[in-house]
Amino acid sequence: MKNIIYRTYKKGDEKQLADLFNKAFQRNGASFIRTSKSWNWRYVQSPEFEPEMIQIAEDVDLKKIVGAICVNLVEYINFQGEKRLKGEVNDVSCLYEYTRKGITKNLMNKAISYMKGKDCDISMLTADFHGFPRKKIYLKYGFEDMDRELVFVWFPKILQLMNDFPLFWIFFPIIIPFSFIPRLIYRLFIKKSALSSNLSYEIVRNKKHFRYMRALNQIMSKQYEGFYPYTKEKYAWARINVPTKKDQPTYVTIKKNGLIIGGAEFSCIDIYSFRFKFKFKLGIVHEIFLDKNSFYSNIDVQNAYCYLIDKLLNAASKRTVGVLILFTSSFENNLYYALRKMNLINFKGASIMIKKLKKNIAIGKLAKPLYVPTHVSFSLP
Repeated sequence: MKNIIYRTYKKGDEKQLADLFNKAFQRNGASFIRTSKSWNWRYVQSPEFEPEMIQIAEDVDLKKIVGAICVNLVEYINFQGEKRLKGEVNDVSCLYEYTRKGITKNLMNKAISYMKGKDCDISMLTADFHGFPRKKIYLKYGFEDMDRELVFVWFPKILQLMNDFPLFWIFFPIIIPFSFIPRLIYRLFIKKSALSSNLSYEIVRNKKHFRYMRALNQIMSKQYEGFYPYTKEKYAWARINVPTKKDQPTYVTIKKNGLIIGGAEFSCIDIYSFRFKFKFKLGIVHEIFLDKNSFYSNIDVQNAYCYLIDKLLNAASKRTVGVLILFTSSFENNLYYALRKMNLINFKGASIMIKKLKKNIAIGKLAKPLYVPTHVSFSLP
């Protein structure tokens, strides 16, 4: 076996860690690309970062990083009526030629030891439900399936996508009747309904950050498990002090009687496939929320979500987003039905897994939708 040592992050590792991520995740066919700058933003610049959060496997003979695991963020969340300290596991990666040598298991041991040393109550990660890591590593380490992400996909600027990815022209005759016509019908329905006269909307890019944050904190805290209000420090890291223009957020808010009752926010990233030689712009929805108490029935809530989704798609079109992706909990019924009414393409995504790090903690079935931030589901703030 090659001469492998284990250590924690030190300044200067950024380029090798970014290269490791790119090589490991391009094996899946396509992924976004990390640079040293984006890697630093994602981890080193995050609130309360410590070098011990990044555990590294290094081939000392080649002076080469061959595996890594990241614990980020360590923060409190509201979970099943209790305030719990949660550690997130992210970017578990290993070079192909070093797989099946116990490296990932050793890195996982070190990550769990770190979280226990920080007195974490639970750990969270997402994993491909049918993938090798979930079956052979995470389940064996005591992670349990808590929820299954639902993934919804839309094509706001389909001509841009076809310009980036010409083979997509094959699906054009299917997408138009399947997706755009239902959206047009619902837009006309909402416009003629009483709901439209009571609602207004605003779309802004890279401004009014903390106004949006306050509405997000207030509404999400009441309706989701696993959410804890953003601090200004964390929000500045995730949404304001971003490394590129694509990372700048676009906010969509809807108001009723002058008060913000819902919103959505997305940023963009380029997806590359070196194997299949294509690239396209992907919009990632970081959250979508609505104050359900502002409406009289579930049907009104669903229609209000449709109104919000329509404005979100308008905003994505203005940013020439070819593909927009949204992750949501399988327990978020009203949002699910609204997305289905708008005929967004949907499928089951990753398993959301939680591990108890203390014996005296009881975890029951979810009573409310589980909030999974995109820094867990997509490894982006």
